[in-house]
Amino acid sequence: MPIMTRMRDSMPVILFGLLIAFLITIVFEWGMDYLGLRSGRQDLVGSINGRKVNYQEFSELVKSYADQQKAQTGQDPTEDQLRQIRDQVWQSLVTQELIQEQIRHLGLTVSDQEIVDLVRGDNPPEDLRRYFVDSTGQFQREQYDQFLNNPNQFIRDPNGTDPNFGSRWLADYEKNLRQRRLQEKLQSLITASVRLSEGELLQRYRDQNISYNVRYALFDAGALVADDQVQVTEEELKSYYEDHLDQYKTEATRKLKYVLFPDVPSAADSAERLDEIRDAAAKAREGQDFLQLVATYSDRPDSGAFFRHGELTLPLEEAVFKGKVGDVIGPVRDADGWRVVKILSERTSASEFIHARHILFTVEGDSIAVKAKAMEVAAQARRGGDFAALAREYSKDPGSAVRGGDLGWFGKGRMVAPFEQAAMRARIGEVVGPIRTQFGWHIIKVEGRDNRELKLATITVKIEPSPQSRNEIFERAQDFAYNARESEFTREAEQLGFDAREAVVQEKGGFIPGLGINESVTRWGFKESVGTVSEPFTVSNGYAVFAIVEASEAGVKPFEEVKESLRPLVLREKKMERVMEMAVNAKAKLNSTDSLSAVSRIDPAVIISETGPFALGGSVPALGRELPFIGATSALNVGQISGPVRGVRGAFLLQLISKSAFDSSAFASQRGILASRMIQEKRSRYIQDWLQQLKDQASIEDHRDLFFR
Repeated sequence: MPIMTRMRDSMPVILFGLLIAFLITIVFEWGMDYLGLRSGRQDLVGSINGRKVNYQEFSELVKSYADQQKAQTGQDPTEDQLRQIRDQVWQSLVTQELIQEQIRHLGLTVSDQEIVDLVRGDNPPEDLRRYFVDSTGQFQREQYDQFLNNPNQFIRDPNGTDPNFGSRWLADYEKNLRQRRLQEKLQSLITASVRLSEGELLQRYRDQNISYNVRYALFDAGALVADDQVQVTEEELKSYYEDHLDQYKTEATRKLKYVLFPDVPSAADSAERLDEIRDAAAKAREGQDFLQLVATYSDRPDSGAFFRHGELTLPLEEAVFKGKVGDVIGPVRDADGWRVVKILSERTSASEFIHARHILFTVEGDSIAVKAKAMEVAAQARRGGDFAALAREYSKDPGSAVRGGDLGWFGKGRMVAPFEQAAMRARIGEVVGPIRTQFGWHIIKVEGRDNRELKLATITVKIEPSPQSRNEIFERAQDFAYNARESEFTREAEQLGFDAREAVVQEKGGFIPGLGINESVTRWGFKESVGTVSEPFTVSNGYAVFAIVEASEAGVKPFEEVKESLRPLVLREKKMERVMEMAVNAKAKLNSTDSLSAVSRIDPAVIISETGPFALGGSVPALGRELPFIGATSALNVGQISGPVRGVRGAFLLQLISKSAFDSSAFASQRGILASRMIQEKRSRYIQDWLQQLKDQASIEDHRDLFFR
């Protein structure tokens, strides 16, 4: 019976996953028109290698994803989350269609017998098998077979109207399993040529497990060669530029100006939600079941939890801890909405919390004068001066000074030790200090002590823009776009008091500085011409209207434009040549029996250090991932001194001090796990590269921005 219960309880999650996979599958298997609603180009959200995706089909998939998220979180997705869902659905559709094309091209199929063998064989699919494993980890085969023979016994229609719901669910699962098996076959074909050589395996093990200790001489280019010792000519700058043209290639860019119309709630939105929560608060005070009111009114589920001081926002903290068990507190305005809280119970905490204010005097310049001023202000506070007013006047802590020095509630471990010790020892109302910490001198006043923890349940009503408010914001953006086309973008923005911001964007990636990733905007920017003003686009925090003010095509930056930025690079290059010569000369002066430490006698300015133990697969202590250093180390025998090695900071001479032995027994014991991990890494990279190549070669049209704002 516990297995059946677990199976039933898990069905909603399984169903959502199967629904999404099933929808995607039938979309492609039935030609992207399973609803029979294709109505031509005007309904076209996009196409993938000629496979059309219409609005209704795309919207159904988006709704499925959104419903799944709501089932997991208990909340409707926000506008920003919906935009992310639409992106995820589109990317999934592209990937699925390209995979389906390859499956059809290769003629891959899955027979009915294969499905029977998978489901009824000795090793059933894990996503089914796990629901028939008991508390000891044993697979309950008999009950599993009962489920296959009579799924209606295990999976019931949530609405109670379909007696064959379980059978249909199992049929849908079979479709999903068939699709997964096709993809597994495709993956096996794609990665069939991926091999792992014994040399690769052995080298990975050595890089991760053999320890090296290296003594090195660093000829630091910045320290050993002064700028005035090196001259850089115009010819050298041009030569460097010609040799590094790849570094000065430029991607095509568009300079945009945009005006943002934030998606913020109106006063009417706030008032409407306040009326709702006032109604909830009134019913709570009349004695109605508070948890039922939470279920009815709250935007967030809450069955109650214990809170200590410092774990609530300041408005709630102040209101709640003044109450007693049974009190209904609020409505209280918080960061993103209104809250009504009921104190369900209280208990004594193992820790004590204090509420304190402070005045901070930072030590700048004359520390004696700073302390004297702190003592003077402390004396005023002890004589009855208004501590909050003194904090606002004198405290250098910008976070708390505006609140009269109020630090809120805190327990042990929240403040630096001297401050905490002084505050914890003080009595309520007592002014202590000045106390010295790393931040300066503090005067502290303890406002309260408490060791209670309160169990609270909360009705949360978020204040968000209503559909009407969003429409009004969108219409304002539309009006601005229309007027900006009739006049001039920046002038229109200034006349209306808007801030016209600038952003330079590249064609790939869709990143817009200040707004984040939005591929719809970048697609528009590279499709239209300079001077074009857009319709409003949906962005992460509202709507934005864009204008293209400048277009730059891909190319190479001219020499004159980058000339001055080349100078320090060429200067560095010539310094590196100097220190490489120094390293060559120093190596030549060493006798065959000398340690590398002898370099310090040749040139005392050269730094001699030891790495300590490190593995070639990691970083070099104090130097980081110095690949030339690591490569040179791997070629040395113990005691051997290398030739000059060019690194990031300068030139190196290396001497291998020690190298741990290769442990053949440890390698043999770890070989299987390491090989499995490495072959999986290679296969994953191969599949990613293969799929990216398919996407690069595909003909993909994306018109989502015509339908969604």
